[in-house]
Amino acid sequence: PFNGFRSMQNPTQYGDPDHYSQRYTGPLDNGGVHTNSGIANNAFYLAIEGGTHRLGGRVTGVGAANREQIERVFYRAFTAFLVPSSNFAAARVATIQAAKELYGANPAVEAAIAQAWTAVGVN
Repeated sequence: PFNGFRSMQNPTQYGDPDHYSQRYTGPLDNGGVHTNSGIANNAFYLAIEGGTHRLGGRVTGVGAANREQIERVFYRAFTAFLVPSSNFAAARVATIQAAKELYGANPAVEAAIAQAWTAVGVN
């Protein structure tokens, strides 16, 4: 059976990096745009589910019942604030900004996102 080719929970399962320090910087895949998506995917997952990154970063997620909060934040950030040349640092800033705009009264959303990016090595 086909089990997919990416994992948000564990990108390394399919050979993709889950931490910025392990990002691909070579010439293939346009510099790793798809391969390195594992880093942002893992941050997204951790912001929802919480947990401890395998390299040690601890995240208090918003919980599966609040998944839509993180979905909305990442969607807003990636469609309204980022451009094709944006980097991981810009993605962190954009998602934190989107969390403030969408859920300013709920600091848990912003905290989960900031913790998740830190856990995957994007500061």
